[in-house]
Amino acid sequence: MNKFLSVLALFLGINLYGFAEESKKALVQPSEMRQLCNRAQDLEKKISKLQFEADVFIQKERVLNPIIRNIYEILTRCFTILFDIQRFSNLLVLGNTDNKNDFVKCSVVIKNFAPYFKSVSAQLAKAVAEISKLKSAKKQSQDELKKTGSEYEKLCREIDAKADELAHTRTEDLIQNDVVCHLATKSESLDELDAELEAENAVGVLKNSTMSTTQLTLTHPVTGKIIGEFGDKGPNNEMLYYLAFETSPAAIVTSPAEGLVVFSGKFLNYGNILIISNGKYRVFLYGMDFLFASTGDIVATGDYIGKMSADPGGSRVVKMELKESGESLDPRHWVTETMEKKESEKK
Repeated sequence: MNKFLSVLALFLGINLYGFAEESKKALVQPSEMRQLCNRAQDLEKKISKLQFEADVFIQKERVLNPIIRNIYEILTRCFTILFDIQRFSNLLVLGNTDNKNDFVKCSVVIKNFAPYFKSVSAQLAKAVAEISKLKSAKKQSQDELKKTGSEYEKLCREIDAKADELAHTRTEDLIQNDVVCHLATKSESLDELDAELEAENAVGVLKNSTMSTTQLTLTHPVTGKIIGEFGDKGPNNEMLYYLAFETSPAAIVTSPAEGLVVFSGKFLNYGNILIISNGKYRVFLYGMDFLFASTGDIVATGDYIGKMSADPGGSRVVKMELKESGESLDPRHWVTETMEKKESEKK
């Protein structure tokens, strides 16, 4: 009997160990996925630039069209005046008038009027040529925007297909997910959730994986202008502890750092939140409409982690916050790329 129990215990131990090892499997994205996301974000930058150019062309058209109309109206008046002078001259001829003063006056008026008429005509020709050139450039820009947009949509479909393929290879740790959900349920603030994760040592994930503490380097998770920086005043005069990026609809969001996803899901009024730990620091990302990375995934810088809202009228702001042992840090000190100036600073 004892021998049977020993064999049974060994059998269960092997299988439980195998299950434990299987549960530790984290989704690691191939470099191909990072390359696709990098191309998509490059196209987003190009689309944003082309849209800005198109807006500039439209604005210039709005300025030029009234100018052309005004010049045309002036020329119309000029023609009317010249016609009246010519008609008056004809009447003088038909009347066989000997009053040379009238003819002289007509000649003087026409002579003085001619340079002005010539100048206005030149202005009209210049404005027409400029708007013709503008329309040509606008069409070229719009054609390029349409072409780039189609290329971007095709690439996004490719990313979605690749994401679905990768998702099928993911083995989730149910116990780990239950612990994370429990932490999120009992936490009443982001600081409290961060403290719970700290207390649980990132819910044991770091201990059970090959991930070790790595040097932190941050990049921008999305393409877009920065509309809020660490230390700025918020709408209610509160201090901001994050970087805020305004994005285009359905923008691709990539991991700004290398590390382990220790939380992925909805939390309070923040909506979707993704927390990446490198063993020492934790990077918080929120504002995404869709999360791809799950708790337990190992992510590299540039990995696909989610998408922004596709609704053109909805909020499209992703925020990136950095913490170490509960203390909020300025992410800009770890960002490797040049920061874009805020729109308020450009004006």
